[in-house]
Amino acid sequence: MSAYRKIIMFCLLFVLVVSFTGCYTIKVGGKAQLASSDQEGTLVVEKRYWYILFGLIPLSDNSTDNHIPPSAARVRVETKYTVLDFLINLFTTWVTIVTFSAEIYEVK
Repeated sequence: MSAYRKIIMFCLLFVLVVSFTGCYTIKVGGKAQLASSDQEGTLVVEKRYWYILFGLIPLSDNSTDNHIPPSAARVRVETKYTVLDFLINLFTTWVTIVTFSAEIYEVK
């Protein structure tokens, strides 16, 4: 294999690996206590979070503070990469905009 071909293969592999990584962060806050992931609860809200530069910079508010009800004593937050997120990212990843979803549950 020629050196030129090896460089092209390396560049393609690098682009593929980098396109599946990200720095997505979500700030979980509010006055409620966090419950463990095995506890059941009722769904309060599902929110989609948007990021640019593959998750480095949030485009929308990435905090749960405004979505947790004040009356909730305990909550559980699940982050998910849904089918809709995948479909959206198919078209927006080429401009480095990505999305993922989070669901907030109130635990009794």
